[in-house]
Amino acid sequence: MKKYLLITIILTAMGLTSCKSTYVGGYSATPNVSIDYNIKADLKIDTTKVLQATSTTKIYFNLIRIGDNTFSDAFGGNVGDREKSAATYKALNGTGLDIIVNPKYIVHVKRGLFIKKIDATVAGYGAKIQLK
Repeated sequence: MKKYLLITIILTAMGLTSCKSTYVGGYSATPNVSIDYNIKADLKIDTTKVLQATSTTKIYFNLIRIGDNTFSDAFGGNVGDREKSAATYKALNGTGLDIIVNPKYIVHVKRGLFIKKIDATVAGYGAKIQLK
């Protein structure tokens, strides 16, 4: 009897959990609009220090997401993009710099039975955009 109960519990747990990734992409039509802003700017890169930050998100039961809630608007759509945006925001926040030049991202996804953990780390030089 205990043997059947254990097998039933294991099969039920396996049936309730799964590892699935879905990506849907496409291209949108671009209108025939041409905009020439004619803006001239210099990029002042600060090579004295490397900006680096990490963002972590944990997803429980594929429903409850706990993680950062401030982001840059650089990414969207793929696995880890939310965390990349949060890491970019963290790296630039309070520095007075505008962008990260040639950023390097490391995204690590760890899937468990009921928990999925996504870590994204960004590193690169910061830069300030100066209009002429």
